Amino acid sequence: MMIKIKEKPPMPWYQKVFYTISFIFLFAAFIYLGTKNFNAPIRKLTDQESFTQEFGITSDNLYVYKTAKEVLELMNTGSGIVFFAFPDNEWSHAYADILNEVAKRYGIEEIWYYNFLNDRTNDNYYYNNIVRLLEAYLPVLDTGEIDLYAPSMIMIKDGVVTMYDDETAIVSGDVTVADYWTQDVRQKKMVELGVMMESYLGDVTDAEEN
Repeated sequence: MMIKIKEKPPMPWYQKVFYTISFIFLFAAFIYLGTKNFNAPIRKLTDQESFTQEFGITSDNLYVYKTAKEVLELMNTGSGIVFFAFPDNEWSHAYADILNEVAKRYGIEEIWYYNFLNDRTNDNYYYNNIVRLLEAYLPVLDTGEIDLYAPSMIMIKDGVVTMYDDETAIVSGDVTVADYWTQDVRQKKMVELGVMMESYLGDVTDAEEN
């Protein structure tokens, strides 16, 4: 008696397609992993690239990252522009863009950026001294508390704060960033910052000549 072996049904077309695609993917992955240099150093982002990622403005920006200690030293003996902000603060994004645009127009070479959020939370020594030096400019809350808020900007000449701006550091009401920074308000702020830049550059030039 012969035993008839049941023939295996042909493979469905979609299963063939799946196996073909899987094979091509694995083959490509094998080639990629075989040619990848795993020992190659990872390129570190520049300060400008990092700032763009965090604040969403052009990579052609002037911001350089600084610590509380470096900012405090500048405030005591140096000259420069410092931007106090942090990425989670949406008002900082808009201000950073405006400040950068004006600074570039006036030939400013760099703007120091200090993310003070963690230092404020951790009661950092250098941060507290920065607040102490800015005490005359900082807003006083109803509780009597005096502190630094984002975004804020200062201009320093020979260890003396000559300009301070925190227009949108504390905004009352349910005003959004887009509602506040209309085209007219933005232009007005650019003119205002331009006047500050002219004064700052004049002060720095006078100091260098003397």
